[in-house]
Amino acid sequence: MSTTANTKTRTPQRRSHAERKEATRKKILEATLVCLAKYGYAGTRVSQVVEKAGVSRGAWSHHFPSMNAMYLEAAEYLTTKVYDRVGVLIQGLRNSEDPLNGLVSSIWKEFFDSDVNKVYLELLVASRQDAELAKTLKTNAEHLERSLTIITEQYFAPKPEAVDGVAHMMVLTRWVLRGMALDAHLLPDGAIETGLDTWHKLLATQMQIK
Repeated sequence: MSTTANTKTRTPQRRSHAERKEATRKKILEATLVCLAKYGYAGTRVSQVVEKAGVSRGAWSHHFPSMNAMYLEAAEYLTTKVYDRVGVLIQGLRNSEDPLNGLVSSIWKEFFDSDVNKVYLELLVASRQDAELAKTLKTNAEHLERSLTIITEQYFAPKPEAVDGVAHMMVLTRWVLRGMALDAHLLPDGAIETGLDTWHKLLATQMQIK
């Protein structure tokens, strides 16, 4: 008898209701981030989000009672994605020839020269008029900063002559790169690369790989 005949066809295991529900919520949140980057905070509509997510208006309202609720959760979702990605980047740089240069370049490419920064800036500007959104962003930023400090300090240490610790230098890096991103469309060719190289050299006087 053929062994093929004796082989039972395995039926793919169906996802549970909770898993399907979570998958739908994630699709909506991913679509929200895409729409924020494309249309901005003021220009994003439910119709755009549900179309991008491939879900019904009813499915959207089942997960989110309002646009504001969706934005609040999207902000938290974005923070989690950034945290996870930065952790992977830092761990991957440990054995590189120039970890600091790789860190600056990777953070720029992944988070500031990308839709991630566009979305965050939209939420940041909107939070000036929305106290609840501002509170969410502040809480998320504080949590992210604490977590990233732990990750960064596992791999980097301040040099003896450093003016401050690794955690503060990473906060300054974020501020510097965000400022560069805001001006990027106005700058001449090569200005970003020069700025990144200069900031890397300054960081190298303050931090070192452990």
